[in-house]
Amino acid sequence: GRELATLPAIGVAIKFFFVVLAVNIVALFLLLVPGVNLVAFYAGNGYLLGREYFELAAMRHLAPAEARRLRKANRLTIFLSGLIIAALASVPILNLVTPLFATAFMVRIYKGLARRAGLALAPGPA
Repeated sequence: GRELATLPAIGVAIKFFFVVLAVNIVALFLLLVPGVNLVAFYAGNGYLLGREYFELAAMRHLAPAEARRLRKANRLTIFLSGLIIAALASVPILNLVTPLFATAFMVRIYKGLARRAGLALAPGPA
């Protein structure tokens, strides 16, 4: 993979900030409703973590627009992957390895989805 240039990375981060803000505002109101609050917590965090870590992995190999297209085409897989990351993040002590696990996990998810989509993959280590 290759790194994303600074200005496009800042643009992606700003867009994601507004998505995080919107999801958290909705979740804030849902957290006040008993019974729904746990579902809102995991659904919101699953969506955000899945989206961010998938795009982090995909944009190392694809243009941002193509990474977004691949993410949108595989929403359910990425959301369910984000739920796994959110579950790990909610366990004390284990949450310390969440960034490492999430990055490695989403690289694996990306490579599988890219292979299925017929995208060219860079050769792995020998």
